[in-house]
Amino acid sequence: MSLYRIFRHLRRVGQVSIGTAHNRRGEIKYVAACAADDCGWSAEYDDPAPATIAAQGHRCPIR
Repeated sequence: MSLYRIFRHLRRVGQVSIGTAHNRRGEIKYVAACAADDCGWSAEYDDPAPATIAAQGHRCPIR
């Protein structure tokens, strides 16, 4: 499966991208993921509001 089918970009907060993705059960989830190399931080939420708050609060150790 191509990457664009897995993660659909919605918005960006600093270095963190927020988008939608399907989990293993086929449910749509909101994902916040840091775009910095070697950071590896990501979080999955049921609603877009908590994903946005997590993106705003993320302090990347790589930067």
